[in-house]
Parts: sequence; structure tokens; C-alpha cells
Amino acid sequence: MADEIKNTENQELDWDSPISKDAGEFEIPPIGEYTFTVANLEKTMSKSGNKMADLTISLDVNGQAYVRHDYLVLTSNMAWKLASFFECIGLKEKGQELTHMPWDKVPGARGRCKIIHEDYNGRPTVRIDRYLPLTGSAPAQATAATAPANDMPFEV
Repeated sequence: MADEIKNTENQELDWDSPISKDAGEFEIPPIGEYTFTVANLEKTMSKSGNKMADLTISLDVNGQAYVRHDYLVLTSNMAWKLASFFECIGLKEKGQELTHMPWDKVPGARGRCKIIHEDYNGRPTVRIDRYLPLTGSAPAQATAATAPANDMPFEV
């Protein structure tokens, strides 16, 4: 699918650069469990008109980033998946009610998930099968790097 991206070493091209490669096939990661980071969250609507979180998930596949989208529909029928996701990223404790969903803490959150392969229009694709519960301590939340106040990239 178009929302699958495998990041490898990326070199900048000029507007006039030649292109020697043919369109390639995406290499999909093997079925298994992977650590992920939520790269982006977009609040949107599903095709049926329900509120939906469009998550951009960056899977760590042997040191390479593999980007997938996953969709969390905000309905009572999907509460199990919402709970599983928030438990996975350390924002909900199993067996405890979550009084509100802390969407502002989702971008940059880390967790683990299991992926499977599915056939999509005759081609294999990756789907997040389930979010895995935390084991041990919560995954580290990604934070922005900070520089000392006097460390300016230019002279004042």
C-alpha cells in the first residue's frame, strides 16, 4: 500500500539529478514483534463518520524505520483496541479505568506491537495485529533535545 515506507540512507537529489533506479518493490518486515514510536497522530473521521485517530507508527526493524499507519476508531466496540494501545505505550494501567484518553502524550510514545502479513490487491502488506502489554517499566517517551541557553547556532 502507499502508506508503507522503508527508510534507508537518504541522499538529497538536485532538481536535475538523473534517476537510474526502476520502481522497486517494498520489502516488508517478517511477521513478529517490534518496538515502535508514534511518529504522528492525526485526529480525523472514519468513512462511517466516527472519530478516528490516524497513527503514523515507525517500527524499528533491525535498526531501519518502517512506517505504517494504524487507525483507532473511537467507538464502544473498539474500546478494547484503544485500551490495548494506551496500555502498550504506558498511559493506562491494566484493570484501571482511563478517565480520559491523553492524546497529547501519544506523539513520540514508544511501545511494542505484533505485525502480520495480509494480502491487499494480490500483494502482501503489513498490518499491526495487536499492541503488546508493557513488561517491566514503561517505554521511554521521546523528548526533544535541548541546548543550553548560551549555545546559539549564530552570534548575537
